[in-house]
Amino acid sequence: MTPMPYALPLRIRKAAESFAVEDANGIALAYAYFEEEPTRRGLVNRLSGTDAKALASYISRIQYGLGDI
Repeated sequence: MTPMPYALPLRIRKAAESFAVEDANGIALAYAYFEEEPTRRGLVNRLSGTDAKALASYISRIQYGLGDI
């Protein structure tokens, strides 16, 4: 089995307009961008904050092998 290219544990960090899934070294593996204002959200095609956090959580579970695709 090949070693993982990232260090566990993974964490989710909230930035101004995104949630980042980071490894233990602080390297971002994925970003989920969001917009809280509904009118602007439709214009820029972004998720709500709740949905973006759920997506980041799902991505981190997949990295651990806990997600179902």
